[in-house]
Amino acid sequence: MSKAQFRVTDKPVYFSDALEAQEYAKKNPGCTITRAEASEYPLMDHTPQSILQHLDKSIIAQSDAKKEIALTLYYHTLKSKYQNANQIQSSAPIMLIGPTGSGKTFIVQEACAYLGVLFIHVDTSSMVSEGIVGYNTSKLAADIVKKANLDIQKAEQCVVFFDEMDKLFHPDNDEYGSEVSHQLLRFIEGTTVNIPKQDIGGEKELKLDTYKMQFILGGAFQWIVDKKESKTSKNMGFLQDDSTVINKQTEITLENLYEEDVPKELLGRMHTIVNLYSLTEEDYYKILTQSDKSPLQEFINKVEFHGDSVIVDNEVIHAVAKYAADSDLGVRSLRQILKKLFSDALFLAPGAEHKIHHIKYNEEDYLWN
Repeated sequence: MSKAQFRVTDKPVYFSDALEAQEYAKKNPGCTITRAEASEYPLMDHTPQSILQHLDKSIIAQSDAKKEIALTLYYHTLKSKYQNANQIQSSAPIMLIGPTGSGKTFIVQEACAYLGVLFIHVDTSSMVSEGIVGYNTSKLAADIVKKANLDIQKAEQCVVFFDEMDKLFHPDNDEYGSEVSHQLLRFIEGTTVNIPKQDIGGEKELKLDTYKMQFILGGAFQWIVDKKESKTSKNMGFLQDDSTVINKQTEITLENLYEEDVPKELLGRMHTIVNLYSLTEEDYYKILTQSDKSPLQEFINKVEFHGDSVIVDNEVIHAVAKYAADSDLGVRSLRQILKKLFSDALFLAPGAEHKIHHIKYNEEDYLWN
């Protein structure tokens, strides 16, 4: 990397070229640019390895997705620090494919929080095309600026997670999906959005460039999984009881998405596709007992905050893990069952009398949806 010759005085923004520094100053009135020390580089506080290590503390399994997000967001933040590092190209969009509750959103959100990068979550299934009343790309741009507290530089370096992307391309949504996806494509490829002052509560109209944003697309694409599994099952014939085949989770490839008429323009922009898989009972047990973000520990902490004690039988933890593995909600199902198990303890804990709450296994607690 070229040596940093100039930098913004109050921000970790560096330049190796005077013209680039001048151009930045023109676009950011009021900023001061000075010469950097001869040996100064835009040192990063984190590396891909340190980001991955952080994610490993709170997120169980999904090693491929965690590694890809760590790598992608490292270079995204590096590019945002070193403004004219032309040898470090902005990261192309990536796609995370996996079932509900497999951790797609959580992985990206945790990495962004660790790096101090603005994280924007978009439920793509709720978006409408421009000209129709509803949530569209113009309103998305305004939301990004508002969440950045009108700091345009922060807004333009955010990470946007387009969730539920598969809903756009489902065979039942051909016309709707096509219109919205084309507008999203323009947003992802890079554009400048004019944002009226009334949309952001500001004093003047602002312009938001999307060129430097990092886009991550997420979805389950369950109908593609069902097709592939159905085809595999037919081809297996009498071998369909082979547990080694049944336990192998289906992977969606770029070719599968092409076959399902996902817009080629969008797929052509994808840097990579990462598959996440349904978590196992063992994974859920580790989430409950080993993760820094264990939902079980959160419930225990709520009770102990009031001075009460909690005992949870190991049999209960295994039963909760099995319940989650059998559920269609994935990780989200953990809170559902834990809320029921802890309901009495949460209600009684704020009382004056110190109590010990013993959460015991009762099969009936798990016989509900």
